[in-house]
Amino acid sequence: MKSLILIFVIVFLFTHCKSNNQPECFCTEEFRSITVTVVDSLNNPIDSLDVDIVDEFGRRISPSSKQFPYQSGLYVVIDDSYVNYLSTEPLLIYFTATDSIGRRAYSLFLVNTDECKCHVQKISGPNKIVLK
Repeated sequence: MKSLILIFVIVFLFTHCKSNNQPECFCTEEFRSITVTVVDSLNNPIDSLDVDIVDEFGRRISPSSKQFPYQSGLYVVIDDSYVNYLSTEPLLIYFTATDSIGRRAYSLFLVNTDECKCHVQKISGPNKIVLK
């Protein structure tokens, strides 16, 4: 009888008790990036720009890749290498791209990550900005 009660208690503990309040995390293996396309006034993508990315606290952000070689004019704002830097609270990011003659394209982005810190997420921000 004692062994039956012991088994019941063990089964109950394993099925009804959680060790902490952490969410169950199942992250994918993909590496995500938040990007923006920089174009000229004729909507042509522009490559080889100097990019400056800073958060609302003045900390510089340097994604693992600045520009994707397979898509002209596509620049990385932030990527999954920053998930531990982010939280579920939105973070404001200032993105500025400048060419050699001083034309500039800039925008603001709000980003965060999920509770499990799996991937960066864009809350707001454009997909395309114009160099002026």
